[in-house]
Amino acid sequence: MDSALDALLKSQPTLWRGSDRYNDDESVPTGFDALDKALPAQGWCIGGVTELLSRHQGIGELSLLLPALRRITGEGQWAAFINPPYIPYAPALGNACVRLDRLLIIDSGDDANTLWATEQVLRSGLFAGVVAWVNRSSAQQQRRLQLAAETGRTWATVYRPWHADKEHSPVAARLRLSLVEARLQLDIFKLRGGNPCTVCIEPSEFDASQGVEWPIPAKLPRPHPVSSPASKPAV
Repeated sequence: MDSALDALLKSQPTLWRGSDRYNDDESVPTGFDALDKALPAQGWCIGGVTELLSRHQGIGELSLLLPALRRITGEGQWAAFINPPYIPYAPALGNACVRLDRLLIIDSGDDANTLWATEQVLRSGLFAGVVAWVNRSSAQQQRRLQLAAETGRTWATVYRPWHADKEHSPVAARLRLSLVEARLQLDIFKLRGGNPCTVCIEPSEFDASQGVEWPIPAKLPRPHPVSSPASKPAV
């Protein structure tokens, strides 16, 4: 029975044991030791979608991805930003050693086009990392993205609003991001192959990846550290 089940699991990437843990070669290191230790694959999952639910913008939610983006673009692989709420600030990305000639930015305009474009880019298998911003989605649409990431063997990140944590989403991982005592707090409340937990990242941990001191928000979040001041408003 076990051998038959093992054969089925190997032949169907959409099926897995709840206790399964991913291998190191199926992930992109996050660049933050505490976070790597909390994730089953010791990094961002390749072939799966990670949802980041942020209460505010400009609290380090994109800085969190910079080490991994630097790694994959530095290896000559492609990354894509789909529907970012602000115009990415090229000098800041360059300062973080993200190769701009390996970064595609797609201004999809609305959620329907963003979900469609994200699915197509993920399925293509041409991108090592895809980051999308979506306000409204559904369990069915998130499942399509999850299956597309598995098909393309891509590290996928989808930013969604904080209140989306009350919605069902069949993706690999879901994290709530908030600023607590000037630290970025990550509440991992869904993790395929792992256990829910909380990870805190100190401001100083962002400095090395950004090449400059991280601007710590005071009471209200400041503009996104990797976005242009002349950016389009969030949608």
